[in-house]
Formats: sequence, structure tokens, C-alpha cells
Amino acid sequence: MLRKFIEFSIDKPLLNHMLLGFIVLLSIFAYINIPKEIFPPMTMDKVSISGGYVGTSADVLDKMVVKTIEDDLQNIDELDVITTSIKNGSFSISVDIKPGSDNVSVLNDVKDIVSAVRKDLPADMAEPIAKLSTHAFPLVLIAIAGDADKEELLLRADELKSQLSRLRDLSDISIRGDSDEELLLTLNEQKLKAYGLDPSAAVVALQKISSIFPVGTIKEKGAHLYISTFNGEKTKESVESTIINVAGSRVRIGDIADVSFELGDEIELSHYNGLRNISVNVTKSKDGNAISLVKDIREILKENMLKYPNLKYEIYTDTSIWIKNRLNVVFSNIIFGLILVTISMLIFINRGIALVVAIGIPVSFMIGLIVSNLLGHSLNMLSLLGALIALGMLVDEAIVVAENIYRHMEEGMERREAAIVGATEMFPAVLTATLTTVFAFLPMLLLSGEMGTFIKIIPIMITVLLLSSLFEAFYFLPLHACDFLKVSNEESKTKRVWKKLYHWHSKALHFLFKRKWTSLIVIVVSILALTFVLVKNSKFQLFPDFDTTQVYLYGKVNINSELKDTEKEVTNVEKLLIEKLDKADVSSVTSVIGFRMDAKNRAEVGENLFHIFVDLHERAPSNVFDKYISPIFSIAYDKDVLIRKRDAKEVAKTLEEVAKVFRDNKENGNLVFEELLVRVPGAGVVANDIEISLSGKDEKSILEGLTYLADEFSKIEGVQNISNDADIGEKELKLRVNSYGQQLGFNEEIISSQLRSYYLKGEYGKMFNESGLIRMKIESGANERLNSINTMEIQVPTTNQYIALKEVCDFVMIQGFVELKKEDGIRIRSIFASLDKKVITSTEVMSMMRPAFEKLKNDGFKVDIKGEEKENNKNKNEMFQSALIAIFLIFITLVWLFDSIKKSLIVISTIPLVLFGVYFGHLVMGLNMTMTGMIGIVGLAGVVVNDGLIMVSFIQNVTNTEELMYKAKHRLRPILLTSLTTVLGLFTLIFFASGQALILQPMAVSLGFGIAWATILNLLYVPLLYAVVYKIKPPEKEYQ
Repeated sequence: MLRKFIEFSIDKPLLNHMLLGFIVLLSIFAYINIPKEIFPPMTMDKVSISGGYVGTSADVLDKMVVKTIEDDLQNIDELDVITTSIKNGSFSISVDIKPGSDNVSVLNDVKDIVSAVRKDLPADMAEPIAKLSTHAFPLVLIAIAGDADKEELLLRADELKSQLSRLRDLSDISIRGDSDEELLLTLNEQKLKAYGLDPSAAVVALQKISSIFPVGTIKEKGAHLYISTFNGEKTKESVESTIINVAGSRVRIGDIADVSFELGDEIELSHYNGLRNISVNVTKSKDGNAISLVKDIREILKENMLKYPNLKYEIYTDTSIWIKNRLNVVFSNIIFGLILVTISMLIFINRGIALVVAIGIPVSFMIGLIVSNLLGHSLNMLSLLGALIALGMLVDEAIVVAENIYRHMEEGMERREAAIVGATEMFPAVLTATLTTVFAFLPMLLLSGEMGTFIKIIPIMITVLLLSSLFEAFYFLPLHACDFLKVSNEESKTKRVWKKLYHWHSKALHFLFKRKWTSLIVIVVSILALTFVLVKNSKFQLFPDFDTTQVYLYGKVNINSELKDTEKEVTNVEKLLIEKLDKADVSSVTSVIGFRMDAKNRAEVGENLFHIFVDLHERAPSNVFDKYISPIFSIAYDKDVLIRKRDAKEVAKTLEEVAKVFRDNKENGNLVFEELLVRVPGAGVVANDIEISLSGKDEKSILEGLTYLADEFSKIEGVQNISNDADIGEKELKLRVNSYGQQLGFNEEIISSQLRSYYLKGEYGKMFNESGLIRMKIESGANERLNSINTMEIQVPTTNQYIALKEVCDFVMIQGFVELKKEDGIRIRSIFASLDKKVITSTEVMSMMRPAFEKLKNDGFKVDIKGEEKENNKNKNEMFQSALIAIFLIFITLVWLFDSIKKSLIVISTIPLVLFGVYFGHLVMGLNMTMTGMIGIVGLAGVVVNDGLIMVSFIQNVTNTEELMYKAKHRLRPILLTSLTTVLGLFTLIFFASGQALILQPMAVSLGFGIAWATILNLLYVPLLYAVVYKIKPPEKEYQ
């Protein structure tokens, strides 16, 4: 069947070439349509539930609604970790969905739970909203500024938002600093008292001044009439003149309240390079092509600038530039690697073979691109780096097949028959070699959580490319071999080089075979001993550090600060930042007041929070490859944007110097900035290097526990930015009706009803004007005077008399936290820290902190270690399982090929010995072992056995040591060639990695150095072990 398949490919050259042309066309379409981004999405499927009730404390919200929902969620089997955040007035619950679950079904179950709690909620509280969380990719931020007031800027931002919303594949468009026009009615408590009006009755009456609902229709034949009200008065004067009925008394609104049409309270404020502006934040969906989307956005902005010459529309934090430059770097790495591989084949093997093999590489890449697009994956750093890792492996099958075809041609076989026979003969070995590599990488898909989601594209890409290469080697290559291979009998320099290599290899084998057992024991014991020393002295971190294009300065001021107070303090920091930072490094400084973001891009909102984004220019080339080679092979190289001399960590030092200036500033004896931190964002798989959660004790004890941990962490060199989430919140006044109040007829409902009108600024109605919907809000001046609660008088039930609130209620002052954090329904408090990985790793920190954790556990605390250490432990366990599965699959494949346990074990025995090369490579390159390095080790298992099976398949059935060494010597060329091409394919990633490509440098080091060392093992150790295991003896006469 295989022979017929190969005959078909050779005998139908026109069809073969047409198919190749079709693949080229499909690959062009795939490249145009495939989404392009820096990293693949790394978030799991989640359900989010959000809700709130204005004016309610976090503790009350928890008891009112959150705990009931959490308890019911625990009963849904498809849900995993439940994470809850509760603030005064609002809450959010995020729940991980287990892999393989039906998301829509799970969402429906969650909605049923939310609906079930509705009956226990206050009548005016909106039902919480449950929805599936969608991952949005940052695209651009657009600053709108100029000679215009805020109303016009907001109008233009809304207009721009409408224009952008017409673009496909945009996920979310939000306006920072946005606020809607509203009708604000401020009750005058003195006038209400003078008129003898109940404030709650006044609120009820004010709610009725507008209706946005239709009245109905009249449908007479030939004429239809739609009926509605005026939808509220449109001017301040007409609202003031409106007469309302308050509990039987008629009064003008203007007589009891101040009326104003104004912009509502801002949730966030935005600054761009120190100036206040309106910012539009644009994110894209998974399928969006960042580069083409930004191009369309720039066209829209050009039109708007022509339309409004008094305004500036500037794009900053343009992720499409980052994506384009990162893809350029990796693409140029692939092209250069391809050239290195091709040159090596031209030097070391026949030119015809080199040409036939080189043709197949782009074909494999094109098929890989088409399949990736069909599978819904994007073109990103990891998928391209996966392609770079696979580059050297792609030619292995082609080299073996092409060389075998050439061997038959040298022996005088006709071209067509040589191509058919040569390819057919090698199919079992090539299929086995491909499967062993695929089986080594595929188990990595078993990695769970966000790490698994983040890294899965690499095994998928490598598998797709290897299978593409396998197809190419047995469909297109035989035809190309017929067209281009010619037998040459000339004595070339290449042949002379190979003769010398054969001689050296033969001498080494003869030396080892003099004392087989002694040689084998010395080799194995020495390698294992050296490996043990290297492993013991190695360090582990989740990901290597790499350069980025952003640095953050973020924090908080006092919890009682308003947005304008926070803005004032942040402006001072901004001014010094802009003064200190070098414009050659920094493209813009953007501040968002009322907002901050953690390492997983999770947003926190609060008037006392702020986040300053320092956007950096692209890094100037820092190595020979990036300076001189990458520009030649890049798709769209723009040297004008590559101007930054310092890396992100060096820029972060400048930010730290600025932070130190303000960190100890005090006002009225209190710190102005309660938190002021600098952070260089990483890969985002873990939010914090160090994260420890405490629970199981009362809040006071947990605060003491956090303080104790902070003190212990501060003693360790390399631990930085120590903080916790136990932020003391605003004070809460509890009103308890005393016995005197109860005698007068007061109860909590009456107290709440009367005071809510004064202290709860809420939405009480809606109306329309020419521009659209206007919300009506009612408040009282009392909510801005702290002492008003002490002088407040309320109406005695069923009388017209008033009495002081403090006479009928006891005042109980409590103070909680800004936010309640819960996990699986349990309240937790956490401490966080970042690490200088050059000084210390998370594993070392956890080891040093173990006594402190034990002390807390003995004191009754539940200590939960999270952060990088938790991810490390989880991933190590899963990688161990993946490695076992990979080795077992590889072993099964070898047994299928050899039909022998012994031979399979000989081949697979190189895997533990190859670890020496891996750890030696990390030592030489000055790298810690990382998660990607471990993935490289697992993948290495499949690659190293390929050369081993080439050796064993050739030396099996020998009768004496001379015959064994003779046959082993003739495996030198294919083993060296396949190893050389693989290592050369990884060359640039090993020695010239930069930017985010540094994430996969440890994987390349594991593979590159591991394969180089495995080559020596397969050429020397495997023949020696085979001779010992099968007790191969010297010949009675010298073998010729």
C-alpha cells in the first residue's frame, strides 16, 4: 500500500506540483487570516457572578447573598476553585470550570442558583449577573486631548467608541474618565423639616416625576398613534417648577431640593504624559488580528483629526508594534536557522540531497500554518518558537529517506525504482522516529491550569510540523529525489572529512571495547555522579526573567481619600517620573486614578487606588544576531522604533528611586502613600512570586500573623515589594434602636427609611433628553458632613414631632477591611512579595520560611502556600507524570519496531544519562532550571532515542565485536547529521535569545546541549552496552 502511494506521487508529477501550489495558496490565506499576538491566551474557562447593593458593607453583603451562592456552587461537580471578592456595595465571584465540561450547561446551573437567592434579596436590589468570562487581549489605548471642555471630550470619545464598535473582532471598548449626564436632586433637610415633610415620602414623590415607559397605542384603520409621556422635564427651571404631592402636601421641587443637570461622579481619571485626558481602552477577541485591527483604528483616528482639528488623538500602548517586532525576531531566527541547516547539509552531504531536503522544510511549515489556523490557534511567540524548536527535527526524516534513495542510486538502481524502494525501506524506522518525538511532546498537553493553557501550543505545533514533515518525506520528497538527485563518484573534500571522522570514531570504539565491562561501568558511574552534583547545585524558577515594554508604579493612598485627592498626590509622582526618565527609553507615562491592576491583569477599583503605566520604546538590538542578521530576514523591520538602550529592570530602578522619594512622606502624622510599589510584568501565569494565605483564626490574629510573616520575609535578601491585602477599610456606623426609641415606635425599618433619603445617593428614576438617557439621582447635603449624624433629627412615628437620632439609637462604630477575600467559601488574608531571581528563588525562600509556617500552624492558623511555589510543585508533579507517559509510549514504539525488550531498553537507557548534557548546558549558559527547561527534558527523551534506534537497528544481529564496531562506524554519518541539523536549528534560540523569546531559551538549551551529549552516547555508549548485554565477543579472526 505504501509502495503504491509513493508510486502515485512519482507517476503523477503534474498533480503533485499542483497540490504543492494549492498548499502554497492555502498557506498564504492562513497567514492573512490567522490571529497574531505576543502570547496565546492563558486563562481557563470561568464563570463570573457579579452584583451589589449600594451602601451595604462587605460583611453584610457576604451574609445577605454571597455565602448562599458559594454554598450552592460547591454542589456543582463541574466547578473547581471558587474565588470571591467583596467590597462595600459590590461583590464578584469567579469560578474555574473543570476541563472537558459543557460550559453552557454549567452556566445555566449557575444562573439557576443565582435566581434561587432572588427571593431573599431586598426588593430594590438587582439580581446578580452570571456569565461566562471571555478573555480579552489588550490592543491599544487612545488618548483624546486638546482645546475643549470635558463635555466635548467625552462626546468625542463616545463618538469614537461608536466608530470602533463597527470593527469586527474587538472585544471591549471602554472610556476611562467617562461619566454620564444626570439629574441631581439634593434634598434640603431644613426645608423638609420646615414644611413638615417626611424625607422618605419626598423621595417617593420625586421618583414619579418622569416615566420612560410607553402609555400604549391607538390603532384606527389607516392611522396608528403611539402614546407616551414627555419623559421628564428637560431644563433645570422646569424641574424646579414641577409640583409634587408629598404625603398629601403639594410643594414645588425647587422649594425642597437643589436641582442641577451635571456629569456624574467619575469612577476613574486618566493622565497621559502628566496631562489630564480622556482615554479609550480597546481590547480584541481571540480571533482578532492585532496588526490589521490597529491599522484600521489609525485610519479612523486620521478621519477624526481632520474633522476636529482642535483635538489630538494619540495611540499609546500599541501592542501591535510589540507583536510585529516579536514575530519579526522569531521569524528571522527561523529563516537563519533554515539557512544554517541547509549550509550544513551542503557541506556534509551530497548537494542533491541537501536541495531535496531543503525544499521539504518550507512545505512542512506551510502545512503546519494551515493546520494551526484550522485548529483555531494564533500565530504568536510560543507557536513560532515551537516551530523554531522543530526546525532541526524536520529534516531528520528527510535526510534519512533521501540518503537511502541516494545509496540505492549509487548501487546502480534506476532513479524511479531507487526512490520507491529507498523510501519504502525507511518507512518503519522514520515512522518510529517521528512517533517517539511526538509521544515525547504530546503528554505535555496533560499539564493543567493556566500553565497548561499557556504552554500547550508548543507540543501541538511540534506535533503538527513533525507529522507534516512525515507526509512530505513520503509524498513530495521521492518525486524531488527523482528530479534532482545525481550520483557523483568524485572524491570530494566532504568525503575526506568523513573518512577522518570514521577513523576517530573507530579508534574510540576500539579503545572502549578492550575492557567492555570496565569502560561501561566507568562511563555510567561517572555520568550519574556528575549529573547528581549538577542537579544538587542547580536552582529552579518557574520562568526565566525577560525584557518587557512596560514597567508599573502603582499603589494606594488613605482609604478615605476621594478621587481628586488621589489625583493630586499621583500628579506629584508623575512630574518627578517624567523629569527623571530618559525619553530614549520611555515612550509615554500613563496614569489611571481610581484603578490598579495585578500581575494577572485583574482590575481593582477604588478612589484611593492608582496605577502608572510606563511604556517603553522597543529595545535596541543588543547582540550580533539582532543587530546584523535579524534585519535582513525580518518581514517588516523598523529600526526607528528600536531605540531603547536599557532593559526594563534598569528602567524599574529609576522608578524605584522616584518611589523612595514619596514612600515616607507624611501628612498629619500618617503616610500619604500607604502602598507604592514598582513591578516589571512577567509571563502572568502566576500573579505573585510569593503568595501566602492565612485563615482559620479571627481577623485580629490573622493581621498579627501577616505582620509576623512580613517581618520574616524582610530578613531574606532578594525578597522585595512585601505587601498584603488586609487593607483597613472605611469606618462603619451601626445604629441600634434603644429601649427609648422602641417605646416611641421606632424600629430598624423606620430608621433606615428616614435616613436613607439623607445618606444614600442612589438612582431613583430615568428620563430622556435630546442626547439620550439621563439618570435621576437623589442625595442630601448631609452625606458630605460627618457631624450631621450627631445633629440629625428624625420624625417620631405617627406624629409631627422630631427627635434627635442619638436619643433613640445607640451608635456602634466598627472598622473592617476594604475588601473581603474568600476561597471556596473560606475567608482568607494573603501576603505577597516579589523576588530578585538572580539572588534567590521561590524554592529557597520557602525552605527558609518553613519554621515560620510551622509556628503559625502550631498556633492554629491554616497556611496555604500559593504563588510560584505552588505552581512549581503542581507542574513538577504533572511533568513527572507526563515524562513517565512519554517514556512508556516511546518504549512501546521501540518494542513495536524491534520486537525485543532488551534492544528497546538499550535505546531508552540513554534518557537518564542525557541529563548531564542538559544541566551542563544550563551551567554554561548561566541559567536556572525552569518550567520550559523541564519541558525540553521531556521532549528530549523522544529526540535522543531516534539516534539510538538508528544505531541499534543497524548493529543488531552482529556476531562479533569487530563486526559491531564496523557497523556502528557506518552509523556515524546519519547520527551526526540528524543531531547537527537539530542543534543548528536551535542555535539562535540558545545563544541569541532576546525579549520574550528568553522564555523558551531554557527549552532550547535542554534540547540543544542534551542532543549534543546524546550524540556521543549513541555513538559510543549504545554500541558498548549492546556488546555487554548480548555478550558479543571478539572474532577468532580479524573481521575484514
